[in-house]
Amino acid sequence: MQHTLTFFFTAALALAVRYSDGLALPVQQTPSRSGVLGKAVAKHGLTVEKRDSGKAVATSGLRVTASNETAQGLPVQSKTSGKHTALAQKVSSHMRFRRYDPVLVRPNAKEGLVDKVNVGVILKTFFGTHLQHHTFSIDMVLTARWHDPRVVKFINKSHDKLSMAWSQALELLWMPGIVVTNRDIESYEIVSASVTIFKSGEVVRVERARAEIMKKFELEAYPFDTQHLAVNLASSKYMSNEVVLIPDKSASGVAETQWGGYDLEGWHTESMTARDGNLKKSRFVLEADVQRSGQKYYEEHLVPAFIALTISWAVFYFPFANPFITPRLALSVLALLVFTNLMVQSSKALPGAAPFNWNDLFNQQIQSLMFLTIVLNISSEIATHSFQNEKLGKAINNQAKLFVPLLSVLNIVIILGSGKRNWMTLEHATNLTKAALVMFCVCWFAKDYYSFDLHRGKEVAAGAAAGGLGIAAGAGGGGQGDADCDAGGDGGDGGDGGC
Repeated sequence: MQHTLTFFFTAALALAVRYSDGLALPVQQTPSRSGVLGKAVAKHGLTVEKRDSGKAVATSGLRVTASNETAQGLPVQSKTSGKHTALAQKVSSHMRFRRYDPVLVRPNAKEGLVDKVNVGVILKTFFGTHLQHHTFSIDMVLTARWHDPRVVKFINKSHDKLSMAWSQALELLWMPGIVVTNRDIESYEIVSASVTIFKSGEVVRVERARAEIMKKFELEAYPFDTQHLAVNLASSKYMSNEVVLIPDKSASGVAETQWGGYDLEGWHTESMTARDGNLKKSRFVLEADVQRSGQKYYEEHLVPAFIALTISWAVFYFPFANPFITPRLALSVLALLVFTNLMVQSSKALPGAAPFNWNDLFNQQIQSLMFLTIVLNISSEIATHSFQNEKLGKAINNQAKLFVPLLSVLNIVIILGSGKRNWMTLEHATNLTKAALVMFCVCWFAKDYYSFDLHRGKEVAAGAAAGGLGIAAGAGGGGQGDADCDAGGDGGDGGDGGC
């Protein structure tokens, strides 16, 4: 094994001297094999010379030369067998240093010009949004096109183009480093990728990938919101004064027709220069505008909420009698608990930091109306059994049959109509519905208190009048007794009467 390695490095060093006229070898390039290399130098007559000047010193200051050279400066090949020559040539090609590396240097860097890259994105499949994680999933096709005349040398004269794998292109060609900048961490999986070069010098990179894209969703209008789903592209290593991205409309678009709980309104592309301090990038954006359809929200939340609210109204239609006191109260409380569970479920789809939205306003108002139903039900029972005012209790119950459903429908129409049809802003709708509910409660209880106070005043007056009549009747009865006694005394034999 050691003998094989000796010949390996001997041939490599000899060919390096031949083709590069003094190869500059960094010491750190072969740290693990320095002992073997030293033995090869001593065994095969190679000398290491230190040079103080010249271009060969630019890297490490060491130059490896062959001691047995011909007059033309070519190394003698007699000491290296033919079996190792081909291997040495292959290794030396990888060890050779180049001043101008076409993989690292931009095509227009020498002229000081900006390289233009035409980019495009096609959204193939939309997998849905994840509101809690601030992401949405897509299947996309990315296309990048630029001009680099240096790639022509890789194409055979009998062909017009050459296609290669992405991994091969990274080692042979210059790449602008186009990436999806708003992707989630470790959530970009390339399904297929290829690079095609043409004799005209055009280079086309095409890749298909599945990606999780980060998005800060606008949830103030939920569940009537419109989202702008954007895919952002930029170069990962070049600034805007080196690489500029130009939208390629022929390679951009939206191929998806099924958007789940959304409806596609349109899409557009644009390029811009973004500046964040010293970071100045040319960026490409493909933005798809989608609006939530509301069908799922209607089926999973609105319909159950309407059912629970309607059931809560039924307490006012129970017979107003003692055996139905417990069923009335239990039904109103159970309806409120059922809706509270629905409210929690509807809020789980949103992130914890979601702003106040139409869904929150709807839930708050329905919950407040159900609580009002419980309060009115209890008030009617108190008026009947505690204050012994059955007439007032029945009046509260009968009036609630009409006014509570009307108030509920009014709130629901204002909230859903404003959210869907933009009748008013969320702030104005919130103030209006809450003010209407508070004013209704204040007026209702003021009326009931007035009725109760009026009833109590009438009872006091009636009691006072009844007491006065009793006193007068008692006084009249006493006077009639005295008159009877006097009459009896006068009609006797002149003696005393029985009184």
